[in-house]
Amino acid sequence: MFDFQFISVIIILGFSLAAWTADLLKIGYGKHLSHYMKLTLPPRIGWILYECPNLIWFVYFLPAISLDFNRLPILLFVTHYFNRVIIYPLRLSPLARPIPVEVVASAILFTTCNGYIQITTHLNRDLQLYLPDYLRILVGILIFIYGMTSNIKCDNILRGLKKENSNEYKIPYGNLFELVSSGHYLGEIIEWFGYFLVSGQWSGFLFFFSTLSILSARAVSTHKWYKNKFDNYPKNRKAIIPFIL
Repeated sequence: MFDFQFISVIIILGFSLAAWTADLLKIGYGKHLSHYMKLTLPPRIGWILYECPNLIWFVYFLPAISLDFNRLPILLFVTHYFNRVIIYPLRLSPLARPIPVEVVASAILFTTCNGYIQITTHLNRDLQLYLPDYLRILVGILIFIYGMTSNIKCDNILRGLKKENSNEYKIPYGNLFELVSSGHYLGEIIEWFGYFLVSGQWSGFLFFFSTLSILSARAVSTHKWYKNKFDNYPKNRKAIIPFIL
């Protein structure tokens, strides 16, 4: 019998490991743009296409989603992707680089698998919650909010640099960029760690782990790119984990 959830877990773990080969295979987007198929999509269309499976799964399962505390992880998940699918693409700089079709296709596969897992594992969850659970959930919500707001602020910083300098790259400063080269990625990693705490399930950890692995791999490449391009790049700034990596 075909088990889509099990297959999805394997695919997500595969993406988590494969992310560290992107430099070797010369696959990327943005400042790392390099692709095999020579076909690209406009950035707004690309973003919407590869993030929208998450919201499609939510709409599909919406009639079965009840309004209670056990469904809180779904609310957080959808809040993030409402921003990613609706708000973020509309605010992209007109100077943003196109996205290779193979990057969009692979991202659609990932979000289709992950969206299904995150919605279905929390859909019928019926856990008896005690005081330590409520404390964990509260801490998780606060961490999620901090991570999401930091992610948005860092995105705004990058968008502002695009407006100022056309296609010329500059060193970003402010918010989490004071600590790491990819402050927007660090914000998203923090966000999904908070989500994992709220979730308290293996699926929440899987998403946090995959986000940590995939974005860390890209952040390391970005950090090297900045250091090679700018002689005056801040020496104490790390790639993705403050003071460590």
